[in-house]
Amino acid sequence: MGVKYADILAEFGDADNEINEAVRRYAWEKVGERLAEIQRHIHKFEEKYGMPYEVFYARITTDEAFVSQLRASHPMWERDFHEWEFYIEELRAWLSRLETLSRTSS
Repeated sequence: MGVKYADILAEFGDADNEINEAVRRYAWEKVGERLAEIQRHIHKFEEKYGMPYEVFYARITTDEAFVSQLRASHPMWERDFHEWEFYIEELRAWLSRLETLSRTSS
C-alpha cells in the first residue's frame, strides 16, 4: 500500500496548492539542470573555436578564407557545427519552456 502524499500535505494546508508548489519547484530544478547541460555543450564548442555560435555562423556564411582555414585546422568542423547548432536550438527551446514556467508561476 502506497503512501498517500496528499493526506500528508493536507496537514500543511491546501493539499492541491502544496502539490502544485512541489511540482513547480521540481520543474524549475529539472529545467535548470537541462539548461546547464546544454550550456556545457555549447561552451565546449565556443572554447574549441574561440568564439560564440553567432560569430562562428556569420564567419562560415560570409568568409571563404575562414572556411578554408577551418577545413585545414578542423576537418570535422561541419559535424561540430551541426551539433553546436542543435544545442543552440535546444537552448532556445528550453529557455522558452522556462519562460512559460515563469508565467505560470506568477
